[in-house]
Amino acid sequence: MFIQEQIANARRRIKNIEENPRPEYMKCNKLLYEIELEEWLELEENWKAGKPFAMLSGAGRLTRPLGFEACNLSGWGDRVRDPQKYRNMAVSKFGFPDHTCDRTMPPVALYLNGEVPIPRLISCMHSPCGPEGMWAPMSIAKYMGIPFFELLRLEKGKDKGDKSVRFVAEQLAELIEFAEATVPGIKYDEDKLIESLAMDQQAAPYLRDLYELRKKVPCPVSSQDAARLGLRPGGDCNPKGMQYLKLYHEEAHERAAKGIGGVKEEKLRIAWTSTFNYGRGTMDLLTKKGVSLVWFNNGTGPQRYCAGDRDPYETERDYGRKLTPLEEIATYHNYNTWGHGADEWIDPLIKICRDLKVDALVDFQQVGCIVTRGFNKITADRVTKELGIPVLALEGREHFMTEGEKTIMYQRLEEFLDLCIANKN
Repeated sequence: MFIQEQIANARRRIKNIEENPRPEYMKCNKLLYEIELEEWLELEENWKAGKPFAMLSGAGRLTRPLGFEACNLSGWGDRVRDPQKYRNMAVSKFGFPDHTCDRTMPPVALYLNGEVPIPRLISCMHSPCGPEGMWAPMSIAKYMGIPFFELLRLEKGKDKGDKSVRFVAEQLAELIEFAEATVPGIKYDEDKLIESLAMDQQAAPYLRDLYELRKKVPCPVSSQDAARLGLRPGGDCNPKGMQYLKLYHEEAHERAAKGIGGVKEEKLRIAWTSTFNYGRGTMDLLTKKGVSLVWFNNGTGPQRYCAGDRDPYETERDYGRKLTPLEEIATYHNYNTWGHGADEWIDPLIKICRDLKVDALVDFQQVGCIVTRGFNKITADRVTKELGIPVLALEGREHFMTEGEKTIMYQRLEEFLDLCIANKN
């Protein structure tokens, strides 16, 4: 079963760190996996206790303030051990095309197969990412008879910021009323939302400073950790998440002061966009080649944590008034660049590549991703023209389906890295 697999994986990782520590990874990563283990154990316990779960796509920050436990959609899709099995289940049940998104279809099947808690409430928000934002949540709600709430959002633009924030906040208030009226025992606690927002504000300076540390040569952040930073530490108001982030910040500064990098000898610095092929193979290849992955461009980090950008938490300055907690949540949609046009995706990427002295870019085109595939050529053309660095366009799934796929992708990636290192020298 899925949850038991995640518990076993977390325990295995903790044991592996204790018995076979790897110098390129932060020591505090042990705490990260300990946090994950605690959260999986808590999820299993809450499921057995019959606590209410919810899948609030587009409004996830309201999950705990409403008294729900969280059902994760795309994040669980990254973790399934046999993604093809679950993808086939979802495709055959719902009739989605076989080339649909890896992140959203496997977890749909987890619900159908009874391997995760069934949510008592589901919401979705219209977004360019149709599979995650709309189709998957709507399908689960329809086929399992779960109460459903649909959220809309205005397009971003120079004159729409305040209007959009008010519009989304009003719908979030309606979602709260709907949840309280639909699910027995549910009652909104605004203090919990305020606590969650406060934790984001505490984390932001650390994340922005860690961005500055990535400018160091060698980069003190390992490729694996570079792919993590930018996420909220520890999920919903977990104090240990902040403890991990502080320890990480301290350890990264110690590494930078001693000239210790995420790889033994830094030969190349790359950025990576969109998503990864998950598993240790990609990271191990980068480490073997002496390649530092200094930036993972996934849509939220560029606008929230890059030096020189406005502080996203100074909302009173930006909007000319103090925002309500629901309006604060609504601003997140204005800062997320995922699927909002090539200019909002590529402009920050180019700035970051300059800041972090990036030598090459890998643009991973995930099968079924309707968001990023539309402007991959624009990305390559602009990055090559404005930065003069090579771009590798890789195409594949988040999880390999065959050994042949694995061999071809790693061969292409290794050849590209070797060529970039040779040209740099």
